[in-house]
Amino acid sequence: MLKRLFTAIFLGVGKWLGTLWNQFRKPAYRANFWAWIRLFAVLTGAGIACILLLFAYVSRSLPSLESLEHIEPNLITRLYDKDDRLVHEFYIQRRIWVPENKIPPQLENAVFSIEDRTFREHWGVDLKAYPSALFPALFGGRARGASTLTQQLAKNLFLTPERSVRRKAKEFLMAIKIERSYTKDEILEFYFNQVYLGAGAYGFAAAADRYFGKPLDSLTVEQDALLAGLLQRPEAYRPDNNPDEARERRNVVLGAMREEGFITHAEWKHAVNAPLEVLDYRPQSDLGPYFTETVREFLEKKWGEDFVYNQGAHVYTTMDSALQRYSDEILPQQLHKIQVRQCYTTARAFNMAKLLHVPLDTVVHYWSVYYPRFDSLYLRSDTVEGHQRFPDALRYRHLQAALLVLDNQTGAVRAMVGGENFDSSKYNRALQAVRSPGSAFKPFVYSAAIDNGASPGEMVDDEPLAIPDPTDSTKFWRPQNYDPGFEGRMTMRRAFYKSKNLPAIQTALKYGLPTVVSYARRFGLQHDIPAVPSVAIGSCEATLLELVSAYTAFPNGGVRPLPYFVERVTDKNGRTIYQNTPQTQEALRKEAAWIVLTMMRDVNIHGTAAAVWASGFQVPSGGKTGTTNDFTDAWYIGFTSHYTAGIWVGADDHSSMGPGNAGADDAVPMWIDLMRYAVRGTQPEDFPRPDGVVEVKICPVSGLLAQSFCGPPNDDYYVAGHEPTEYCKPEYHHQKASSVDISTANQHRDQPVMDKNEEKKVDVKTRKTF
Repeated sequence: MLKRLFTAIFLGVGKWLGTLWNQFRKPAYRANFWAWIRLFAVLTGAGIACILLLFAYVSRSLPSLESLEHIEPNLITRLYDKDDRLVHEFYIQRRIWVPENKIPPQLENAVFSIEDRTFREHWGVDLKAYPSALFPALFGGRARGASTLTQQLAKNLFLTPERSVRRKAKEFLMAIKIERSYTKDEILEFYFNQVYLGAGAYGFAAAADRYFGKPLDSLTVEQDALLAGLLQRPEAYRPDNNPDEARERRNVVLGAMREEGFITHAEWKHAVNAPLEVLDYRPQSDLGPYFTETVREFLEKKWGEDFVYNQGAHVYTTMDSALQRYSDEILPQQLHKIQVRQCYTTARAFNMAKLLHVPLDTVVHYWSVYYPRFDSLYLRSDTVEGHQRFPDALRYRHLQAALLVLDNQTGAVRAMVGGENFDSSKYNRALQAVRSPGSAFKPFVYSAAIDNGASPGEMVDDEPLAIPDPTDSTKFWRPQNYDPGFEGRMTMRRAFYKSKNLPAIQTALKYGLPTVVSYARRFGLQHDIPAVPSVAIGSCEATLLELVSAYTAFPNGGVRPLPYFVERVTDKNGRTIYQNTPQTQEALRKEAAWIVLTMMRDVNIHGTAAAVWASGFQVPSGGKTGTTNDFTDAWYIGFTSHYTAGIWVGADDHSSMGPGNAGADDAVPMWIDLMRYAVRGTQPEDFPRPDGVVEVKICPVSGLLAQSFCGPPNDDYYVAGHEPTEYCKPEYHHQKASSVDISTANQHRDQPVMDKNEEKKVDVKTRKTF
């Protein structure tokens, strides 16, 4: 069509000029020479007026000068780990901004040679380029592009890619306005960072990283030419998808560079024969999606969505990328083991193999097939009267888990996993799930006691307890231990590491329920904590983050650093716009914190988490398990000198996981694997004893200062000034304690000989007081 149009115009003008000349040769017309001149001037003026009117009409819809002066391309926001390694990117357009003075001249020459050879001379539009661009169309060829870099930039920034006279007129005028608003170097900076170069890469820096894995200043001449060649048809000339077309286009650019004198003949000859050497690109793995989503929410709340996706910020997080990657791997692996164990428990309890006439291992291996079939055949028809045949507590539940690791000194979050799979559930159970902590709450009960003068060597009673209902004197709450029966008198230390419920409740009542709640608040628990007797065994609410943060106070001398995810944020120009300032809160005195720590250390050696020490993980550590009523939640929060880590396992709907899903069964093994990796390559460090702690020999029967007739004493600790001053008397021994606990809190323990009765790994929580 373009060819026919120009041919018609050429023939028409030629015929009109021929007719005009023939008529002008006649004497009658020579007298009217100036009339013809006036007619030509009128027609020319009318044409110019029409063009001016067109431009005036188009200019009304152009962006304002103010918008031209504030061009803000979309940039990548990059997240880095604690060692400044890139871990994630947020973007709508993948663009890496590079200032003009960092753009290699050789790359500029490659672009000039193929796109705009007179860029430094023209004023936004190169009128001389239009005839040479359109002339080939008159002779059967294809019209070449005549747009300058400035016109291309105008189209990319403000216009649509449609082909129309109106859009071309806008592009023409926008280019002139851009040239009036910016210097040539500024226009080049915008252009080199704005253009699309295929594969989701915007700008030359992003394209160099995508195709070659290099920064711009490391590219070879042939790679510069390849990128410049992408400008015409980015997807068609992609070297990873269309290597032959990309090589041909690259060589065209190299020829133009040689023609312009930008490279020598020898350089051209070497470059056209060079291989493409394109990077085998693999998309960045989604490391720590729950972690990065938390950072995204922080950024969006503070600066808005546009900042997150468009402003090119650099965000330096607290993540330990190696530990995070390992956490991402082990949580679903360990959770799968728990689910398989649960499948076997349900299958055996319901005799599924016999009822379905399929071997047990086959039932479990193809659980997604056989359990729905069993459900439709038996479980759905199980009436209330016949419910005992298939108890609800033994039915299969899909479980979830969460994991969190904090740095003890700073509170920096080093790793976090909020669920089994981020793609299937973005609900972050490490931060958002408010659950009952069960016996994981007991350290706060004993912290209140120790900080107010108690000692782990003091005697407590593991005996039946009946607490009247304050609203109904005929009702009583009779709490139980997980294990049936009671052990009688024992030390507070033993009661703690064996997770006895009755001594914990009595201790809370002795020192005051409001006192216990107050200490829990000092440790950072923010949710509902009722001042009722059952709170001593965890009938309250907390998140995993709250519990892990609270436990950092024990290895940190009673001081709890506030948790955080972001160290600092810089804008695209490197200016720091946010710097985190670590904050701390004192939970209890350092002497009391260390004494409670020794009690928690015993938990890992011969308590409910004895599997820690028995597994061979004999790094100085401490912690506490937690299992709530009906096995609804399984917890383990533990620490070393460097890290505090917490594990939670449960069902999102708060349903029972069934017997055999206690904190020691589900959470402790995952914690061992995690911390074994976390402390790799580090020297084990013990927890130094503060000067304000005194060691006292205590009678295991009376809890007073031991005498010769008391037998082997308990060596245990007090905060200085609170140690007993009264000595034991013979009459106190008429009722001997049912168990004697030889405390080893001040010793460097080797592998202990475990009492079989101390291998119990479960504890319990009562939801309601009455």
